Amino acid sequence: MTTPPCAANPARASWLQSLHPVRRVAGALGPQSMVSFDNDAKLVSELTALIGSDPWIMDLLRAVRAMHLPKWCIAAGVIRNKVWDHLHGYSDRTLPADIDVLYYDHDRIDDTYEADIERRLAAIIPGVRWEAVNQAAVHSYTKDAPYKSIEQAMSRWADPVTAVGAHLTYEEQIVIMAPLGLRDLFGLVVRPNLLTPNAATVYRERMTTKRWIERWPKLTILWPDD
Repeated sequence: MTTPPCAANPARASWLQSLHPVRRVAGALGPQSMVSFDNDAKLVSELTALIGSDPWIMDLLRAVRAMHLPKWCIAAGVIRNKVWDHLHGYSDRTLPADIDVLYYDHDRIDDTYEADIERRLAAIIPGVRWEAVNQAAVHSYTKDAPYKSIEQAMSRWADPVTAVGAHLTYEEQIVIMAPLGLRDLFGLVVRPNLLTPNAATVYRERMTTKRWIERWPKLTILWPDD
């Protein structure tokens, strides 16, 4: 099972930040400053249009749909990179490190089932790294109580801009999952979500290793207050 964005190894954070410093400003999300779970309808429509007009992402969604998982979405880099490439006017796609498939299945929580999904997806679309993670079991990484849904698990991720996913129905309708909203993603603002005990450390490590600002210079990177 792949470690989710909210559960990276905290030990390297201070060392990594010293190697790749990023501008520090206040603006963290926390228990008292959560963004609304209601997404702006215009942004949902814009994201739906971006995804629907991208044959590569649509093929990815159809491949996952063919797995007949009970609840699922493709989230993180596939969606985030698509939006940021669009807002920067890039014609060349920024490929994500992997294709993150989130699903929720209480009855199949073994790692071998995740690996089987990844093998089946690779048989449909090879040449990319598929990562399937059952959100019914991922709380073991975050030290949280068991999650009740994909959206609840995503709401605990360290950066809201990554906690965005898309599901494709059998009627070819795109359903957006964004429990922390879409305004930061489209506003090119990256801020920490400080709901888990080690979220600040995880966030710092992600920002220093991902180095998003080098690929997307219009981003504003916000840091948690020390």
